Amino acid sequence: MTNFDVDEENLPPSSLDLEVKLPGLFRPELSVDNRQDAEKIAFSSDFSYSNKIRYVAEDDDAPTLKIRDARTHQDSPLTEDGAASLFHKKGFCLFPHQTKVKRWNEDYLKGMIFGSDISKIYALELESIIRNYLLPEYHVISVDCPPAVLRRGPSSKNEFYGTGVHQDYGLTLEDYKSTLAAYDPTGQVAKQVQKKFDTDEVYGMMVINFWRPIGGYTKANPLRSKPLAVCDPAFVNTNDTVHTALDAKVVGGIKGKQTDQMALKYSSQQHWYYYPNMTDDEVLVFKQFEVWKDDPMSKRETMPVRGVFHTAFEDPTTPEGCPPRKSTECRVQVFVGKRKDEDSSPSEEKCDLPAPLWPKSGSEWGWLACDMGSIGMIFAAAWSECPAIPEYLNFIISFAVVGMLGGLIKFQYSLRREGNDKRYPCAHSFSSILGLTQLALGIWGMALVFPNVAYLSNPSPETCETGPIIAMFIPSIIIAVVLVGLVGYGIYSFVVKKRSECE
Repeated sequence: MTNFDVDEENLPPSSLDLEVKLPGLFRPELSVDNRQDAEKIAFSSDFSYSNKIRYVAEDDDAPTLKIRDARTHQDSPLTEDGAASLFHKKGFCLFPHQTKVKRWNEDYLKGMIFGSDISKIYALELESIIRNYLLPEYHVISVDCPPAVLRRGPSSKNEFYGTGVHQDYGLTLEDYKSTLAAYDPTGQVAKQVQKKFDTDEVYGMMVINFWRPIGGYTKANPLRSKPLAVCDPAFVNTNDTVHTALDAKVVGGIKGKQTDQMALKYSSQQHWYYYPNMTDDEVLVFKQFEVWKDDPMSKRETMPVRGVFHTAFEDPTTPEGCPPRKSTECRVQVFVGKRKDEDSSPSEEKCDLPAPLWPKSGSEWGWLACDMGSIGMIFAAAWSECPAIPEYLNFIISFAVVGMLGGLIKFQYSLRREGNDKRYPCAHSFSSILGLTQLALGIWGMALVFPNVAYLSNPSPETCETGPIIAMFIPSIIIAVVLVGLVGYGIYSFVVKKRSECE
């Protein structure tokens, strides 16, 4: 960031309300149909609507709104408990938080495969905030943090800002799943959300946004450009919401799909807030989406508004020459169970920050050594002959490489630690796929080596030397034992199930 020195004597006062025209509000006379199956109002490719139904901030008749300084509603200096209290009342707060993240990864695929500071550090920090401060009164079933963030500003993939009042995920679970499906060609993400939501232990789910500046902003040099305005959902009437859609391809999604979002009609009853002079050690937390199983989701038009409408806006007090904003947001999906005061089971203790992935334990290093031992198979076979089994080297290299790759992933993400399979679901899934691949390769090895097992007692360069046959025989035996165990367990489970049904 270009250093922008600010004379502290010229800083705005600590309490600074503004009078501004927010971009993107719809005109109050617009008639809308908020039923689930009603047609949505679609953005054009340049993210615009007709000005006949939507205000442009520069319009003479665009309403001027009071944007309240939200800092006056929290402790000074900020405290975690004070922030949590406001979050419970209004659905947003400014949380004091010094992160250890150094690299704000934007690449989701890279983060899923190789990990990132977001998955290794930030996810754990945010989970601790959620469990300990934002939702301590609930049994939090799971906290799903993506491996990448959405950055905005210079040197990011999104140099534009989200100017235009909006809410990203709609009102109902169907709205939310529709937006997920617009970015997922497999359709599995939305199905997994529904599956998890339908479990008995889950009572509701929400998406919490953690929005923060990352441009080296300090108290002496705070964020002054394009702050974020948020609207208190308690003062938003469902009839003032506008069901909107965006061509997913325009924002990196699937061609032919639409996102499911909401815009807002202007009302003088709405209460808008912002946090002036934010620093890198502060994070604006707000609910983007929230549904519960007892909501009237079959009637979308009667659903309460809980998600926080928001927009970037031009702060009229921004000094001339102020550098553009650098910020990031992380959207965390949270599945929630019963309130603890409604549950007869003992209350959970405060959630401690999970152990970092490094340093590794002695047992983890031992497991890595075992997994890397597969490389010995390659050395045992590479400089020997086995003309009787021409495919021997292909099998040995394939089996060893898959095994070592699976071992490295388990080691990197500490997947043998309790809970890390859920904390790193993509790494766990990839590791499981590699395990199944190794099982299939093992069956191939059995087909190669078992008919030729006699070469163990009579090895020769003309048939098969000792190294290759042993390198194939050992993993084949291991896979055979695993298969027998799996079949045995399946038979046992079937018998137990049938016996319980008879009883």
